[in-house]
Amino acid sequence: MATRKFKTPQSPTHRAEKKRADILKSAGKCFRKTGFHQTSMQEICTEVGLGPGAVYRYFTGKDAIIAAMAEDERRQARMMLAEYHDTDDLPQALFAITQAFALRYAATSDAGLMTEIYAEGLRNKKVGTIIKKAESEWVDGLADMLRTAQKRKQIDPKLDAQQVALLLTAMWDGLVIRQAYTQDQPQALLAMFDSMLKNWLARDTVQAKPTKAKPIQKATPPTIKPITEKAAKKAEDDLRQSNLFKPEKKKNTKKVIAPEIPKLTEAELIAIEEAEIAAETDLRQMSLI
Repeated sequence: MATRKFKTPQSPTHRAEKKRADILKSAGKCFRKTGFHQTSMQEICTEVGLGPGAVYRYFTGKDAIIAAMAEDERRQARMMLAEYHDTDDLPQALFAITQAFALRYAATSDAGLMTEIYAEGLRNKKVGTIIKKAESEWVDGLADMLRTAQKRKQIDPKLDAQQVALLLTAMWDGLVIRQAYTQDQPQALLAMFDSMLKNWLARDTVQAKPTKAKPIQKATPPTIKPITEKAAKKAEDDLRQSNLFKPEKKKNTKKVIAPEIPKLTEAELIAIEEAEIAAETDLRQMSLI
């Protein structure tokens, strides 16, 4: 006798979550074909096989669907970080994240949808708020992983963890977009990316042991013995004896040379004598007058 199989009844919450996921999946197909703004709500209803009332029960419009897609991206990013947070080999974990991104957005349409979601975040304030929050959580979580690896001496402790997390995120985003244009699995690119990460992050992991500075020895001042009266008197006597035996300094005496007086002839002497007599005679006559 054949046994009948009965399906396990689903809870209302589970059924609601499944319908919500079906709507998002169908909306994603429509968005991949014609883009966000060219897709109508009627096209989404047709794709999912539900009436407008059922779809609007879960989402108020296309903006709410796009915001829900951004929120799903954020949730999956949190799960990925939680999976690799306590890894003992960070470079290997980062390469695994790189492969996960490459596999997840392998299809050109998937990479294009991700790009459109980010572009819509620049135009739509609600979507932009969700994306910014998701980005902030992702970068902060990745930076926390890097700091943990630095404490474990797995990567260079001199690196700025926050800036490295931002750069890695930008590189992964670029890898996804580039993959959409090449339309094939970039295995060589992934291998190069892995080698670059290991060489970059592993620099200066072995820190030199700090050398202890030798303590500066204080110079001990010389001991000065007190001078006794006897020693002072002896030093004074020695000083006097030394002064007695010092040679006298020669005085710098220069001879004064008298100027030579020229010799006069006899005629000149007679003339001088006559001039003196005449002067004396004149002097006498002046006194008589």
